[in-house]
Amino acid sequence: MLRFLRSLIFWTAKNHGVTERPMGFKVNSLSTPSIPKTSAPQPKPSEALSVGRSLLVETNRKQRQAMIRQLALHEGLRLKPYKCTTGALTIGYGRNLDARGITEAEAEMMLSHDIDDFQDRLLREIPWMAELSPVRQRVLLDMAFNLGISGLLKFQRTLAAVRGEEYERAAAMMLDSRWATQVGQRAKRLSRMMATGQIPPELK
Repeated sequence: MLRFLRSLIFWTAKNHGVTERPMGFKVNSLSTPSIPKTSAPQPKPSEALSVGRSLLVETNRKQRQAMIRQLALHEGLRLKPYKCTTGALTIGYGRNLDARGITEAEAEMMLSHDIDDFQDRLLREIPWMAELSPVRQRVLLDMAFNLGISGLLKFQRTLAAVRGEEYERAAAMMLDSRWATQVGQRAKRLSRMMATGQIPPELK
């Protein structure tokens, strides 16, 4: 009789859509509501951070300037490399050269500024340089960049030959120097440029 009643209960539950559960567990009639799925993708944490950073340093100019003043106050400005409190080689407003170095864009910006600086200083020392062709001006600028202004000015006979438009003679004297033995291919290339006034194929 007991087996018959149990079979009847199971049959009734099955035909009325009630899920069969093991005996002895209480069935909770309240089901947990499902969370609707959204079709719009949720931003990743990195994307959210990017948006926040954009608002601070790009969109909001006032906040960016405030951040610059804050870091400038805390870091201080040093125009030559130094060792910070942790022993890292540092420059500017706390730029860690050991860890970060500089970017290619920063290196090109520095190079461009250095070219302007060397050109201005050279024109003050040898103003006749402005009368040379652009290629020969580049030769003297290149040498000054490598040797320093004072180093280039020691090539007195070479500079005199350049000023007198004796370009092949100047080129020969450039090669007949300790500098040429130190820089090798650089001196050979620059001497050809001085002699011919032409840009070599590798620089075109």
